[in-house]
Amino acid sequence: MSKTARAFSALVGAALLAVALPVVANAQPFSGPMGVTGRWAIDLPRSKFNAALTGPPPLSGELDVTIDDGKSLAWTLVEVDEAGVAALQFAHAVLDGPTTQAVVNLNLVTISVQRVGQAAVTVTTHGEQGSRRQSMKVTRTDADTLLVEQDIDGKPGPPDQTLILTRVK
Repeated sequence: MSKTARAFSALVGAALLAVALPVVANAQPFSGPMGVTGRWAIDLPRSKFNAALTGPPPLSGELDVTIDDGKSLAWTLVEVDEAGVAALQFAHAVLDGPTTQAVVNLNLVTISVQRVGQAAVTVTTHGEQGSRRQSMKVTRTDADTLLVEQDIDGKPGPPDQTLILTRVK
């Protein structure tokens, strides 16, 4: 590479760095409420279930988010199948905090909730040594829609299930 080309490359690199540094320096962690407090219903026709991993899809499901203050989230999820209650979940977790206990189908599990966007979190269920680790990325895509991308088997690739929830008015 000629001296002129090297000088030009260095100049371009310096210019890019000068532009990028203020953006990096001003980057703030995500904060504030996600805007998800309220009741949400699973939109069954728009959701994609994986019966091989989780069994048949529910007949209905409702998520009730009771705390969304920018510091923590608390929710209750109830899914109903032909036999009655298919899934039940209670949780109250600090955002970007330590793991905490939650109840899933009457079992005590350990979860963590990490912000991954202004209106998105990843909820991870931490199993015991050698057990399955599950995660759900929950994103508020608009004022009345939640997208839940579930990784149930822990293998890389597309989500194992994709649920759409709509705000109940």
